[in-house]
Amino acid sequence: MIGMTMRRLALLVPVLFAATACSDITGGGGEAVAGLIIEDAGGVPLVTVDGTGVTGTLSVNQGAERDLEVVLLSAAGVPVGLGLSQSVRVTVVNSQVAGWEDAGGTSGTLVGRSRGNTTLRVDVISAGAVDYGSPSIPVRVN
Repeated sequence: MIGMTMRRLALLVPVLFAATACSDITGGGGEAVAGLIIEDAGGVPLVTVDGTGVTGTLSVNQGAERDLEVVLLSAAGVPVGLGLSQSVRVTVVNSQVAGWEDAGGTSGTLVGRSRGNTTLRVDVISAGAVDYGSPSIPVRVN
């Protein structure tokens, strides 16, 4: 009897693990994105977007690149992951000043092309439609 219970438990553990992993992939149950944080490669927050408010500025030197991570947030300010059908699109308004090279998922590289100021937007896309669109985020190229 104990041996049979242990075998059933051994079969159940991988199923429970897979179910837990799936909820992480879909963003913890499909919570809506309501804001974001953009962090540098070391995990230091550079910009915070809360609703329509933006705090901070992204900066990069001319001719340089800066690896960044977009952390998506729920209305409660809790990080959420992308759903299986979602992607992040970053658009730089003036591509003569700066560019964005997508590294997949929520990662990318800000490229400083020429000195000046521009803005960028972060959109969460699902099936071709924008699920979340950030306000304009300031970018400075030194």
